[in-house]
Amino acid sequence: MTKEIAKINAPELLVIEQSKADIIRKTFEPMAEMLSGFESLYNDLMGEAAENITQKVTEKAKRLRLDIGKVRIETGKLKDKQKEYIKLEDKAIMGVHNVLVWAVKEKEDKLKEIEKHFEIKEQKRLSVLQSERVKELSVYIDDAHERDLAKFAQDEFEALLSMKKKEKEDRIAAEKKAEENRIEREEAEAEERTRIEAENESLKKEAKEREKANQKRKAKEEAERKIREEKERNERLAYEAKLKSEREEKEKIKREEREKRERLEAKLKAKEEAERKIREEEFARLQAELNKGDSAKVKDLIADINLLKTKYSFKSSVNIKLYSDVVLLLDKVVNHIEKL
Repeated sequence: MTKEIAKINAPELLVIEQSKADIIRKTFEPMAEMLSGFESLYNDLMGEAAENITQKVTEKAKRLRLDIGKVRIETGKLKDKQKEYIKLEDKAIMGVHNVLVWAVKEKEDKLKEIEKHFEIKEQKRLSVLQSERVKELSVYIDDAHERDLAKFAQDEFEALLSMKKKEKEDRIAAEKKAEENRIEREEAEAEERTRIEAENESLKKEAKEREKANQKRKAKEEAERKIREEKERNERLAYEAKLKSEREEKEKIKREEREKRERLEAKLKAKEEAERKIREEEFARLQAELNKGDSAKVKDLIADINLLKTKYSFKSSVNIKLYSDVVLLLDKVVNHIEKL
């Protein structure tokens, strides 16, 4: 907030009449002066906030904000009043403007009608000429209404009309000739179709006769084929029966040899099993004899293992746990030895 606000030197005021600019300044100067009155309070409060924001400072800020806000609200009300006044001014200006424009426009239109008299008359003449020429030319072409025909001189239009008339007559003559040619071609094609149909009928008759002969020949060949196949089938069955008999005889011999070999292998296996059992019994007997002298050594082994369970002492919990696990394992070893 500065003293410039109180002066209200807005640039927009420089582009309107001085008297109106003075009225606007005078209207809003009380608001600007009111805002200037808060200048020192605002600066003091900003200084306090820069040092430390306390509860009291926040309350002052709220109070000052509400007071300053009143300036904005009142300014808005003044603005709306001024705008309403300006709207009334605009309506009055437009009313005067419309009266003057209406008074002048009627005279301008009548004077312009006199001014453009020959031009309008020429346009009417060209419009009538265009319609007449479109009607004449439409007899010979379809797009006559799309062409600017009024621009042609009379001899030019007559030449165009004559040319389009000749083009249509030539086209009609060509179409007539094409139609005559089409009729002749269709008559010739009809005669050709009749000839082809007669020829096809003859060919069909010949084809039927050939088909009968082929059927008769095929029936004979089929009968001969069946006889031949029946003979071949009987020969094949006899040959297959012979092969089957020979194969069964060979399989019988192989089966007898296999059974003889299996009996011999079973006999040898039984003999080997008996010998193995005798060897194992002899080995067990010898081991029993040897174990009679080793019993004292086994007892010493168990004693040495039990001694290991109390031989060492540890302080750390990790090693104590480790030694405890080792002792459990040693117990299992002793139990295993005692079970032997």
